[in-house]
Amino acid sequence: MYVCICHALNDKQVTKALENGARTPASVFRHYERQVQCGKCVPMMREMAQSHCANQCEACPSHAATQQPALLPEPANADSFPYGVAAE
Repeated sequence: MYVCICHALNDKQVTKALENGARTPASVFRHYERQVQCGKCVPMMREMAQSHCANQCEACPSHAATQQPALLPEPANADSFPYGVAAE
């Protein structure tokens, strides 16, 4: 399933980025050397990241060292974006 239509990123690619250490939509985009365009995919990526961190995937290098998943904070600059979402 496509998550980001602008960059043709599917759910498998997002999951791969999360397994390689990405924890926010912005870090998923940085993983693929892209930038957020329309922002409509950000809420879905944020949910995927929170779900991934909650499951504490054993394949993730960061999960091997920590016991508790880090909660993803709401972005401080969410009001300054036209779609009401920020990638961090």
